[in-house]
Amino acid sequence: MEGAVVEILRRSGKVGFHPDLIHAQLIYDTRGLNELTSIFNTYIKIAQSRDLPFIMCTPTWRANRENVRKSGIKESLNIDAAEFMKKLRDNAGDFSGKILIGGIIGSKNDCYTPGAGLSKKVAEEFHAWQISELIKGGVDFVIAQTIPNIQEALGIASAASKQNIDYIISFVISRNGKILDSTDLIDAIDLIDKNTSKKPVGYAVNCAHPSFLCADEQPKAIFDRLIAFLGNASSLDHCDLDNSDCLYVDNVAEWGDEMLRLNREFGIQILGGCCGTDHRHLEYLTRN
Repeated sequence: MEGAVVEILRRSGKVGFHPDLIHAQLIYDTRGLNELTSIFNTYIKIAQSRDLPFIMCTPTWRANRENVRKSGIKESLNIDAAEFMKKLRDNAGDFSGKILIGGIIGSKNDCYTPGAGLSKKVAEEFHAWQISELIKGGVDFVIAQTIPNIQEALGIASAASKQNIDYIISFVISRNGKILDSTDLIDAIDLIDKNTSKKPVGYAVNCAHPSFLCADEQPKAIFDRLIAFLGNASSLDHCDLDNSDCLYVDNVAEWGDEMLRLNREFGIQILGGCCGTDHRHLEYLTRN
């Protein structure tokens, strides 16, 4: 799966971010479009060089209905972002058949503040619009990323299960292997699987160092449903990384070996990067 996008853009100094949409609106800006294209094409070429299936996602993490309407930018933003990603895929030629496009949604409020998470009912109503827009754009599946609260995750899952789309729920976790609201991953998975009419195709963790999963201590059953891990490059806590002026990156090989262990020993099928990662991290995963 792809590596970091937002952090690379942030630290390039070449584009500005929207206060609410972050980078979603860059698809309408020539320089922003070029920067996004460059990042994604770099990742595509790495996968292509090893003939490995590749997943890339729309830049719509904060493009919920509230933020889109408040911004005054086109209400078709999610649809247009999906179209942009499909053009990138088409440009990959014969390799395009090995590329899947995920439509990203994020939590309504701060992803590192679980207490600000929505209730199940409110979350279902709030996120349904963006899921519908991404489906209109033609994404292959929807992925809710960096979700810190089990009730908001359940609401997102409920909304997605009522539409004709596959979906993944991706949590952000602490270094103790639990979701930020202190829910055990196995309990969160069981709750969502038992309370949705259509289960997620699988679960993921993103925006956490691979060591945070504490994989050896997790119940074995979790790995029947945990299919992806998008790892931060640094083992520092989220509070130390969020909006830091410095880019913290651990040794790439050490990071990569921990990530590959999740695949080889625990069967996690999809590996990618989150904060602090770039082409070097994906190259290490594909080479080894």
